[in-house]
Amino acid sequence: MGSDILDRGLGRSEKALKRKMGGRRPLKRGDFDRLVARAGRDLPGAARREAKKIQKVRSEMDNPRLAARMDPAQLSGSFRRLERAVSHWNPARKRRNMWLNALAGYAFNILLFLGLLAAFLSWQG
Repeated sequence: MGSDILDRGLGRSEKALKRKMGGRRPLKRGDFDRLVARAGRDLPGAARREAKKIQKVRSEMDNPRLAARMDPAQLSGSFRRLERAVSHWNPARKRRNMWLNALAGYAFNILLFLGLLAAFLSWQG
């Protein structure tokens, strides 16, 4: 029962991660662990936490005693929270904001330099 939930949830989560990380060209290959590692710190914090919980449960499923203690409701909740966080994640907006922030920094530095240059030139006469 627990492995069914794990397999179905992994399939849905892999599909969602591939779709979000691939942009216009979705990724073709990669299991859940590789996708989470590739996304790294770009994933929202909530999604990273849930992915770590899922990876922990996945490793515990190899041991029969630990697999028997697994709570299916908690696992399916982790998958739901991960999918919700991934669905709200917008990597294109994050890239755009990164470029806009860099351009704003450059513009501020140029204006500051021009202001200091004007002050220096007026001081020198």
